[in-house]
Amino acid sequence: MVNIRRASQVFFLCLFMVIFLRTTLVGENSTGPLATFFMEIDPLVLISTFLASHSIMPGMLLALIVIGLTLLLGRFFCSWVCPLGTIFNAISAFRGGNLAEKIRTGSWNRWQKSKYLFLIGLLVAAIAGLQVAGVFDPIPLLYRTMATSIYPAFAWGADQLFTWLYLADPGIGPIRVTLVSEPIYSLLRAYVLPIEPVAYDGGVLIGLFFVLLAVLALIRFRFWCRFICPLGALLGACAKTSRIELRNNPEACDNCNLCVLYCHGGCDPHLTGKWKKQECSLCFNCRHQCPSGAISFEWKGLSTSKQIVPPLPPRREKKEVAKDNG
Repeated sequence: MVNIRRASQVFFLCLFMVIFLRTTLVGENSTGPLATFFMEIDPLVLISTFLASHSIMPGMLLALIVIGLTLLLGRFFCSWVCPLGTIFNAISAFRGGNLAEKIRTGSWNRWQKSKYLFLIGLLVAAIAGLQVAGVFDPIPLLYRTMATSIYPAFAWGADQLFTWLYLADPGIGPIRVTLVSEPIYSLLRAYVLPIEPVAYDGGVLIGLFFVLLAVLALIRFRFWCRFICPLGALLGACAKTSRIELRNNPEACDNCNLCVLYCHGGCDPHLTGKWKKQECSLCFNCRHQCPSGAISFEWKGLSTSKQIVPPLPPRREKKEVAKDNG
């Protein structure tokens, strides 16, 4: 399941980047129905827009599918779909600290409740007619950061680099670098770089805000997702009704806490009976990393529970801590 989840993350991140480039920055006006796909499946965009304007675009009703699946399955969106979550997931893989410190900061923290208070504040503002949720919603936030900060910086850097290569025309022995660099630059100009140089007021400030979030992700695993993200809070509230339950067999558990180390949401999968469903994003890392096979996921039926992701067989030796926390 972990490999399937990672493939889903890569797919949706690549899809977001392709849509972003084609619709905004390389002269394409539309990619058909996919042009606004991520905005339309975003439940926070749907709810905040309705509260602020008492109207919604028909395409936004796609977000109801995400809400329905969350009510049934749990907060899957954060670890399977959200492109910003994927980016912070990758950044957090390089966080520092020893093993004990990573385990300590990986468990649930009471400050994770702050995102729910933040969500309430944004919805109250929307009721008052102030549509500020889009400033902190992860999908618009990533798009805005890409459009005003990251992409202009990349475009400027690419132009500077390839211009220098063209003018200097350095060589490696008898081979001229421009024989390789110019075809690459032509491809970038055709499919990636903007037709005209782009620059936006406030781009530096927006970029610095994103850098701050990246630094926080290096300090605590997926800091944004755990403590700030209002969309995650909304989905977490919906996930309270989900039919998927985590089971931790205390007799099999050897208290290695690797499940805490790799948990995306800080939902305490190691504490029997204290798993926090609203924080779990179904990354399945806890089950994947458990060396004793103590963790499973079950479907909670009306009268009985059925395992949908059974525990892995116990391993003969504890698995060494991997470098990839994804």
